[in-house]
Amino acid sequence: MKKLITLVCLSLLCGCSGTDKKAEAEATEAPQPVYACRYIDSYDYNQTVPWKEAPDDSYYDDVLFAGDSRMGSIYLYGTHKNAEVAYVTSLNLMRIKSMNVDERTPEITLWEVLDQTDKQNIYLLFGINEIRNPNFDAFGDTLREVVDMLQKNNPEVQIYLVLSYHPDLITGLPEPGLTEHLDMLNGKLIEIAKEKRVFWVNPDEALDDDQGTVIDDYVWDGLHFNPTGAKAFEQFLAEHVVRRDDYVKKICE
Repeated sequence: MKKLITLVCLSLLCGCSGTDKKAEAEATEAPQPVYACRYIDSYDYNQTVPWKEAPDDSYYDDVLFAGDSRMGSIYLYGTHKNAEVAYVTSLNLMRIKSMNVDERTPEITLWEVLDQTDKQNIYLLFGINEIRNPNFDAFGDTLREVVDMLQKNNPEVQIYLVLSYHPDLITGLPEPGLTEHLDMLNGKLIEIAKEKRVFWVNPDEALDDDQGTVIDDYVWDGLHFNPTGAKAFEQFLAEHVVRRDDYVKKICE
């Protein structure tokens, strides 16, 4: 009987020892805390893109300049031949889905170019042909559609809305109406940029003279850039580039 009691006790002791070792092993292998990381967009979309040193030419491998005939100056006189340019003479934005791009064979609409692009940096210059009859609410609705489509196709795309610089003149729209309409147009562009969280740039900062209109030596008809003006416009855009590292911050908690 004493031998049986002794065996039972030894068995219990062995079991207790095994349980302790198992608990100790589980405690040792307990998972370490995992820190959740997220990315925060800290860019101030209320402000125009600030000056920054121009990137090297490889940046333009991933650039599309799109717009009306003013953007055509970059096609004609631009120095970054690796950039893609798509423009429509006398473009009306409300007809972007039916107006064919200049200098393209086979024919393709500007909407199709934008819908098919895989470029990461897209510059849009619209509005000067709508300036005489400023239905900027309809203009804004179409521009929102363009931006939505680009962002849906590529959530990481960087879009720059280029404000309309102040021309010397627009036929049929004398001052002060020209300035008033330009302010309305640019106000709509800024509104959409802030709403859609895309960048906006104001080329008047670099292209205007003391009178607040485009420098005479930059244009050949008061509106469209000559080679000198195109290079100045191109340089302005180059010095107002936003890098994701400038505004996207990784935060882990």
